[in-house]
Amino acid sequence: MIHHWDFFGPDAEKTAEHFKKHFTEFCSKLAVQTLEDGFFSAAESHVCFWVAIERSEHSQLTKDKLKPRRSLSQEEHQSLVGALTGQS
Repeated sequence: MIHHWDFFGPDAEKTAEHFKKHFTEFCSKLAVQTLEDGFFSAAESHVCFWVAIERSEHSQLTKDKLKPRRSLSQEEHQSLVGALTGQS
């Protein structure tokens, strides 16, 4: 499962990077294993931080505690990123 958190405004990039720092701390504290993560932007004032989590119990814990905007399959994630960034 891939979880997404969106950040908007002139400081969206810095805010997303700051969120990632706390997300990494959350994962360390609760032993949540991630597969990969990254950022994408659909507009000048938008940045999305995303993370792929393989184990369903870790994915559900992350979803329950950190309230992502979206939780998508790998295929849905690739389609969304492609549509928003023009990288189909």
